[in-house]
Amino acid sequence: MPPFEVMRGPAEPPATDTPAEAADGRGDLGQLAVVTFSHAIQHVYVAGLAVAYPFVIASLHVSYSALGIVLGVAGVVGGLLQALAGFVNRASSRMLLSVQNFGMAAASLLGAVGGFALFGAARSIGSVVSWPQHPVGGAVLTRRFPTRRAYALSWHVAGGSIGTAVIPLVVSALIAASGWRVGVAFLAVPMAIGGVLVAWKLRDEGGDRTDVAAEDAARLGHLDVVRSIMRSREALGAAVAGTIAAGGRGLGTLAVFVPAYLKSGLHLQALTVGGLFTALVVGSIVGPVLAGHVADRLGRRRVLLVVYMVGAGTIAAFVMVGRDLFALGAVGVLVGIFAYAESPLLQAVFADGLREVDHQGAFGYYFALSYGIGSLWTIALGVLIDTAGFRWAFYVMAMSFAAAALVVWWARPERIGTPGLLARGDSADGHAEDATHDTRT
Repeated sequence: MPPFEVMRGPAEPPATDTPAEAADGRGDLGQLAVVTFSHAIQHVYVAGLAVAYPFVIASLHVSYSALGIVLGVAGVVGGLLQALAGFVNRASSRMLLSVQNFGMAAASLLGAVGGFALFGAARSIGSVVSWPQHPVGGAVLTRRFPTRRAYALSWHVAGGSIGTAVIPLVVSALIAASGWRVGVAFLAVPMAIGGVLVAWKLRDEGGDRTDVAAEDAARLGHLDVVRSIMRSREALGAAVAGTIAAGGRGLGTLAVFVPAYLKSGLHLQALTVGGLFTALVVGSIVGPVLAGHVADRLGRRRVLLVVYMVGAGTIAAFVMVGRDLFALGAVGVLVGIFAYAESPLLQAVFADGLREVDHQGAFGYYFALSYGIGSLWTIALGVLIDTAGFRWAFYVMAMSFAAAALVVWWARPERIGTPGLLARGDSADGHAEDATHDTRT
């Protein structure tokens, strides 16, 4: 697949010997599985640490403000590094993603020794080395699934959620038995295994690109990518909304502060914390896949608006049900469904808003903004927890989703002929439309 799609009508068959079914990505399901597996491994690292954070705080006698600063700075640096994606188009996706996993294995071992300064340094290293997954993995899937982007990106996110689901109870049991250092060190094992498997199974993408695509990618410089994003109200709005919604995003703030709230706010036991967090993660597996399937048929922007508004309500409800374990589990599942469905839908809307642009470079800037700058939310929420409590922090998370919905509503698609905008790929069947307006809300 070329690194960008010019969608002015129904997709033309590729001028290669590639089987017809590969034109819409159906022939690349194996590679979807590999990229998704790499994302799952990354989530194992993040979710395992999330379970350990409250115990690190208690053991090393630091505040949530201090933890928020460490995670916020690490997130900003790691997020901004994702802008490098456009500069490494010729680099092997297999190499980038496998080195990422090996680096996170080393960071896990380093974080298990020493005091909070070393733990924070190790967490920062983990953020720095993990930058390729979202822009590189997202670009691979966007190119290979041009008409089913929400579907592919949703499986990418759901795969990450599967990684999140399998680790909380394991790490909680290790912490209960042997302490948080053993739980953190254990994360190096799946990281190393992930690095080996990705290096073995992921097919390099460079050979799939045509000479014409390579020439076009070279012609379009990085400034052209930025200009295209700025000219597209839909793409720019998605990037801005992603930065705002980072306040309540699943892998970001929720993954950090849900276990913290359950442990430090409600004073629940380690295994109970792990079990309730797992319930939330179960919802995060179902939500993205279901939302992506529906969005490719009913309209990605429309479904995203529903996800934002319902997600805001569920996040607020999570701190309103008190210590009732059944209610916490039920609401947690709903939080997982809607809070985690936001990310792949927003990425699909962003990709729909661009044409004649290298998706890897564009996704690099998107993630640098929405995940890099958006990581400042972790600092703000850590301070808010120390000053006003967990309840207000979760209310602010909910309000971030509602505010992002307003931005997405404003950033509705313009006329097809407007420079920098995609000839709509948001039709009910996922193919480009010939209409001059998109009348969906």
